[in-house]
This record gives sequence, C-alpha cells and structure tokens, in this order.
Amino acid sequence: MKHTLLLWLFVAISVLPALAQTRTIKGKITDAKDGAGVPYATVRVQGANKGTTTDQNGNFSIEIGANQSLIVSSIGFAAKTVKPGNSGTLTVSLAADNTLGEYIATGYGNTNRQRKVSSVSEVAGEKIANTPFVDVNQALQGRAAGVFIGGASGQPGAVQNVRIRGVGSISAGAAPLYVIDGVIVDGRDINGTSGLALQTNDLLANLNANDVESVNVLKDAAATALYGSRGANGVIVITTKKGKAGVTTFSARAQYGSAKASFGKSGMLSPAEALAYNRDVLAINGATPAEVDEEFPTSLLQTAFDWHDAGFRRATTQDYGLAASGGTDKTKFYISGGYQNQEGTVINSWFKKYTVISNVSQQVNDHLDIAMNLNLSQSNANNAMGGNYYSSPILGAYFVSPFQSPYKPDGSMYTGLEPDFNAASGDNFLYSVYLNDKRLTNFRGLGGLTVGYRVFDWLKVQEKVNMDLVYGEASLFYDPTTGDGINTADPAKSGEIYNANVKNTTLTNQLSVSGAIKINEDHQLDYLVLTEYNRFKSKSISADGIGLVTGKLKALDVTAVPQDVGGNGTEYTFLSYLGQLNYTFKNRYNLSGSIRTDGSSRFGVNNRFGTFYSFGASWKVMEEAFMKSQKAFSDLRLRGSYGVTGNADFDNFVATALYDYGTAYNGEPGNAPSTIGNRSLTWERNKSFNIGLDLGFFKNRLTAVIDVYRRQTDGLLMNTPVSSTSGFLTQPANVGSLENKGIEALITSKNIDAPSGLTWTTELNVSTNKNKILSLYGGQDVSASTTQLHRVGEAVQSWYLNEWAGVDKDNGDPQWYTADGKTTNNINLAQRKIVGNSQPKFIGGLTNTVSYKGISFSVFFYGVTGSKILNRTRILGDADGAYFGYGYDKLTAQNYWRKAGDIAERPKPVPGGNHNANNAQSTRYLENGSFLRLKNISLSYSLPKKWMRAAKLSDVKFYAQAANIATWTGYTGWDPEQDISAMEFFRYPPAKSITFGVNVNF
Repeated sequence: MKHTLLLWLFVAISVLPALAQTRTIKGKITDAKDGAGVPYATVRVQGANKGTTTDQNGNFSIEIGANQSLIVSSIGFAAKTVKPGNSGTLTVSLAADNTLGEYIATGYGNTNRQRKVSSVSEVAGEKIANTPFVDVNQALQGRAAGVFIGGASGQPGAVQNVRIRGVGSISAGAAPLYVIDGVIVDGRDINGTSGLALQTNDLLANLNANDVESVNVLKDAAATALYGSRGANGVIVITTKKGKAGVTTFSARAQYGSAKASFGKSGMLSPAEALAYNRDVLAINGATPAEVDEEFPTSLLQTAFDWHDAGFRRATTQDYGLAASGGTDKTKFYISGGYQNQEGTVINSWFKKYTVISNVSQQVNDHLDIAMNLNLSQSNANNAMGGNYYSSPILGAYFVSPFQSPYKPDGSMYTGLEPDFNAASGDNFLYSVYLNDKRLTNFRGLGGLTVGYRVFDWLKVQEKVNMDLVYGEASLFYDPTTGDGINTADPAKSGEIYNANVKNTTLTNQLSVSGAIKINEDHQLDYLVLTEYNRFKSKSISADGIGLVTGKLKALDVTAVPQDVGGNGTEYTFLSYLGQLNYTFKNRYNLSGSIRTDGSSRFGVNNRFGTFYSFGASWKVMEEAFMKSQKAFSDLRLRGSYGVTGNADFDNFVATALYDYGTAYNGEPGNAPSTIGNRSLTWERNKSFNIGLDLGFFKNRLTAVIDVYRRQTDGLLMNTPVSSTSGFLTQPANVGSLENKGIEALITSKNIDAPSGLTWTTELNVSTNKNKILSLYGGQDVSASTTQLHRVGEAVQSWYLNEWAGVDKDNGDPQWYTADGKTTNNINLAQRKIVGNSQPKFIGGLTNTVSYKGISFSVFFYGVTGSKILNRTRILGDADGAYFGYGYDKLTAQNYWRKAGDIAERPKPVPGGNHNANNAQSTRYLENGSFLRLKNISLSYSLPKKWMRAAKLSDVKFYAQAANIATWTGYTGWDPEQDISAMEFFRYPPAKSITFGVNVNF
C-alpha cells in the first residue's frame, strides 16, 4: 500500500509541469479591412491534431501548450501563424488572400510575378464566372490584350476561333495550345478528328466557367518556348479551383434567364412591304397594272405569314451548381458539380452539359506530396438543321413566299412537297425542324495523378501522369416525309440515318526535377529539368443508310438500303526534353532561359527532332537608388525576350507517302499511291521578339502594362508543284514566311477608393496587329478560296474580288471596274484585285466597376476596328430580283434603280434576273466590320454580414446581368462579330440575353 501511494505521488508530481504548460487561449479573428469578426475561421494548433472554429462573431477558445503556435485560416484570407504571448487573450487580424496574385501559372509551374520576363495576359476566374455563356472562350472575349476570339456561329457551344497575336500560319494550325491544370489537352473538335459532317462543339464548352480559378494567356517566346514545337501560336493556361486549409465551406448557385436573337441592321421585309416591292418591280419591268394585280393581288396578304419570326424563339437558359472546398494543412480538396441547359434562339436547337470536378491534394510528410485531379463532363446538343440549306430556319425563310401559309386550308401542315406550296426549296422548315435531328454528344474525362518528393529544400522530383479522354457521338436523321429526306426519283429510298462515333485518347507522362537555390541574400537560382511523353490516338466509325418506311424508328437496321460504312484510326506521339533556368540578383535583375527538344512522329525521318529556345530579362527599375527620391512612379520595370518556337499542328501523315487501299483495277482489288509525302518536312519556326514596360503611379492606383512585339514564321508548310511524271501535282514542303507585329496595352485605374467603401475601377486593354506575308514559293500568289488570296506583301487570306463600280444610271445595270480603271457591265471583263483583309487592326475591351457596401455594378464594352466582312447573306437576300417572289432582306427595297437617270445604290431588279452577274462576290458585299458592343452589364448585391451570421451563412449574393445589349456598327449584316474568316452566310445569330442568379456560401 505504501509503495502504491508513493507511485501515485510520483505520477502526480510528474504531470504537474505538463499541466502548468497547458493553458486556454480565448480570442477573436478579425478582418484587417474593417475589423469585423470573421465567422467560421479555422484555428489549429501547429504540429498537433487539435483545432476549433470561430463562432459567427469571430470568437474562439482553444487549449494550447507552451511554445506552441496557432495557425489561423479562412476562405478568402491569407493564412497566418501566430505565437500567443503570456496573456490568455489573442486578437488575430487576417488580410485578404493575395497569394494567387503573386504567382502566374504557366502550366509547368508558377512564376513569381516580381521576377517575370515574359508577356502574359491574366484573367481572374471571377471575371468569367456566372456569365451567360456555355463556353469559356466566349467569356474570355475582350478580356485579354492581343487575343482575338470569334465564332462562326451563335449556336450554343459552337466552336470558337481563337488567335493570339495574329495569324501565324497559312496551312498548318494557327490556334493556340490549351493547358488545363498542367495538362496539354487535345484542342481539336470532334469534326476535326473523325470527319463527321456535323457542326461540333468547342473544346472549352465542356468546362464549367465557375470552376476556373484563372486563365493566363502566354504570348511571347519567353513564356511559350516552354512548350517548344507546340507553342508557336500562344498558350492558354487554365487553372481550376483548389481547396484551402480551413473549415469546409459549401457554395450553391442558381441562374435563370432568357435570350432572343439579334439581327443587327438586317432583317426581312414584312409581307406588306414585300407585296409593295413585288408590284413595283413588275411595273418597272413593263407589266401593266392589270398584270401586276393578277400576279400580286392585295388579297395575298390574307395568307401572309412571318416566316422569319417563326424560325426563332425567346430561349431560356438555366445554370445550377454546388461546390465544397476545405481541408487541413495536410489535405485539401475542391469538389464541384454543375448543370447547364441553354436553349438556342433558333427553334429546336439546344445545348446541355453536366460537369463534375474533383481536385484533392495530400501532404503525406515533409518530403512527399500527392495530388489527384478529375474533370468529367458530358454535353448534349441539337444543332440547327442545315441539310440542303432550306430546311434551316435561318435560311429557309428567305426561300418561302411571304404570302404562303404553313397550314393547308384544312388546318394540317404543309410538308413543303405539295405542288401548291410556294417555295423555292420544296421544304416547309416548320414541318421538318421537329422531325429531323442533328445531334452531338460529347463526353470528356480529364484526370491526372501527381507525386512529388522533395529530396532537399532545393531539389524536388515530380512524376505526373495525365489522361484526356474524349468520346463523341453524332447522329443525323432525315424523316422520309421531309424535303431533305424524300427521294422523288425512288420513293423507296426516302429517309436517311447517319450515325458516327469517335474516341480520342491523349496520354501524357512527365518526369521533372525542379528547385530553388538561394545562394545568399543577393543571388537566387530557380531551375526545371523535365522530360515529357505525349501520345494521341483516335478511332472512329460511321454508318449510313437510306430507305425508311416510317420516321418513328430511328435505327440503322430498319433502313432498306445500307449506303456506307466507314472508319479510321490515327495517332501521333511527341517526346520532349526541357530545361529552364531563372536567375535573380538582388530581387531587381532577372534572367531567364529555356531550351526544349521535341521529337514528333508527324515528321519525316530526316527531321524527327527540333530544338527550340528562349531567353529573357527584366529590370525592376524602381529598386534602384536613383529612383528613391522620385514620387511619380510606384512601379517601373523593363522586360525583354527573344526565342524560337515551332508549329507541328498539321495532319499526322503529311510527311509520309501513302497508299489508298480498296482501289479497284480491272475488276480486281488493289491499292494506289495517294500522297507523295516529304521525308525532309520539318517544323514551322516562329521567331518572337518582345519588349515590355510595366508602370505604376500613385501607389499603383494607376498601372499600365505595355508590350511591343514582332514574330516571324519561317518554313511555312505549303504545297509546291512537282513534275507530272511523279503522278502528282504537288508535294508538301517548308517554303515561305510571314510576320505579325503589334502593340498591346493594359491600363488599370482605381479611380475611387474611399474609406466609406465606395470604389470605382477601370480596366482597358487594347491591341493592334499587322499581318504580312514575306515570301512564298517562287513569289507566286496562292489561292486561299474563290474570294481570298495569299500574296507576298499582303495579309494572309486577303480579299481578292472584283471592284464594284455602282449602278449604270442609264439602264440600271450593275457595273464593275476593269484593269484600266474603266467601268463595264460585263462581269467577265472585270478585274479582281486585293481589297483588304479579314483581320482586325485593333481589338479592345473596357470594363468599369463601381462597388459600395455590398452593391457592385459593372459595364463591359468590346470593340474591333479594321476588319472587312464579306456579307454573303446579302448575296442571296439582296439579290436584285434573282429570287423574285420569295423572302427579301429589308435592304432590297431601299434605293434601287427605277428609271433612266436614277442615281441608285442597287441595280434594276429583274424577276429571275442574272444572279451570277448582279450578285457576284464583289466589293458590293464587302463591308467594314468595325463595331463597338456593350457586351455585358452586371449588377450584384451581397447581403450584410450581420444578416449572414444570424442565418449561419457566410455570403449570399443576388445578381442580374445582360449580354450583347447594344452594338454600334456600320455593318448591314446580322452580326459584325465574326470568326477570322469574316465571311457571313446566314450564320446562327448571336443572342441578347438577360439572366438572374443567386450564389449562397455556407
């Protein structure tokens, strides 16, 4: 018993020091900006599995041992480590989290903003979140200097045309490289990889904009040379959201809106206007009043119908999402799910997508870290019908009489095939649009595993494996009773079904060694050595059948006549080695250099590998002693870079001589040469030079980033003539060169930053680019299309057209200029010439944002000047009588020739007139594409924090926004916002929309 008491006494005495070292700390976590308590912040004991959260007022209580520190964190704030003093109370002030602002994501890591030597445009995720677009590319439009984004269609999810610093190639791809969370993704659409003859969806249409943390556009060689042969046309680096240490937070969003088509200055004549025009045209061409009344009596208005209006609708859009984010010092996660449903403004067109994203990271110990990311999405689209054009509501309205009702006298609907249905097309699109289908389904799975091991503070080894899987299904169905489906010559072959699918798989494996070596306070080195293997595979299969008894069964096996079964497979590989070294002296002078060697299966055996490099420097002038006394500047830096990148974005087997199999000869199967190839074919090389200037005034309330650049592309991939004895006419070769040069500027101003909380900021980005071809094979012109030409000294795809000379005032005939400058009424004697190009000279975006006590109002303008658009819609819709009796563009009835001596804008309209002459693709239809668009207006209101605390919520924000509200332009077509080809032909019009939404964080 005595020994037992002594044992307990010993234990008690031993524990006393420990008890004396443990104490309770009570405190409050506040916002450094306004001193308000931060609710639900995480307070953890460093190095121990112990923590708590603050209450709705920011108060907390926690036990802590001697010499222990607390780690305080909260979403939206920078984490802070504090060591409590002897007092039992503690107040910790948290500042806004600007960590992301200090680094720039480049895909292969992060670059410290203070040490950058390159040209990078940055767009924060908050600028594109909640926008009423299904495509991240659309949301980026006008946000980044030097970046042109335009779509050939307003169809939701349609492919967007993106060019960075001009057009960098003629025959090879000119689109930028996309990198999502460090993974190079396949930027081709489904059509590009499988030959499906259907409109496709954009690469970024399957990405949820609300999951994007940032988008960085790498533009000069110092940034893009990291990607070697794939970075010539710029790189767009997208980083999705990641978790942060702290209490788990949830966010939910809901958005609903409506949209209608925008037709700009264009439109159709009303039935009454069309009737008056038709009657006048007959009279001009000699018809008597009785003949006019007989062909176009006023009674026709009794069956008048607005076909143009019937093809469009007020569409709705819905967007919902739920996300969770949080973690500890060791484990962090971000999980999100979303659903978006956007109806098209063209009847029976729509786009739906489902997205799931999961980003998880684990710090296993002081040396080992693991990260896993998974991004899944599926989109389903029903695109506007095309067929023989007339079945499309977009074009079909122009080829139906405005006095033709879609309904028969008995109330049933015309199919369009009836003899008494007055249409040039033989198709009633209101009948066929809901029977025929043109659908596309895309599934994309992007996933990766990253394992890093820090051997020393200055040495980290990292292995990254990623897979990008794209699976697409396309289907086309023509009902046997519609104009597209009927076979009048053989009714048993009416109706058609076409199905196709494609699977693209991209596997990337990276092994890297990186680190930072701080020699002393003045010298620091950062390095990266990496090897990368990239393999792409694509397989597709398609089948087509005709002959359907009924349109109710949409399966290939019920077609009477199988027409075609096809399929193909292709693949390519890249093997790369990369080295990068950055040196910093006194945090003032920075040098950077990189070298990359790429090998590609796309090239001939003589040139499988290419080496690309860059070097750059920056000088932080503000840190110099001679700048200390001045008060004008708060920031002044100079940047410069030069480098060589490559372009390998062309067909996989263009360098290889190929054979076509299945060729019949003398009734026997065989094969025959199909391409001649070129074993010496090599990369297009892009030499880029950039000088940059970063300025700050008034404690950086006014900042400017200015870049001047020149990039030259040599070794353009072109087809060159070869001897006819080879059995071929041309062979691919590296010939020719072109250049792009320009200036970019980003100006940001904080106009008001009042203590009351009132702020007003302005952001302006503007860029200009001049594109010119420097050389071509033999100095000869190269045809780009029937209306465009490549010529030395001119821009890529310059317009090559007959020059319009107006209307002959004596007889009303159209006129063009001949080679000697005289006018002619004979189109065959006219002389074509270069009359401008499709590329804009200036691109700009302007954003103004005013905020006050939870209210935020933002206005965004986007504009383009200098582009020339060929308005081919007018060639049919404003046809001088060529399609007499059907639909007309409203311009048709304006200022046309009626009698001798008239000075008119339009020739004499002749019923069924010479379409090939009057409506030849001349400068008559080439228009100035300059415009200024009020792209977006948004208004939001966040409920007061004290209300949120009572409801145990962290934030509730209501918002409303309108898109494409107004456009100022001289262009007479539907929309001056075109893709880089700038050729409009009844394109799917853009939508004016208004949306309302709410975001809730808890």
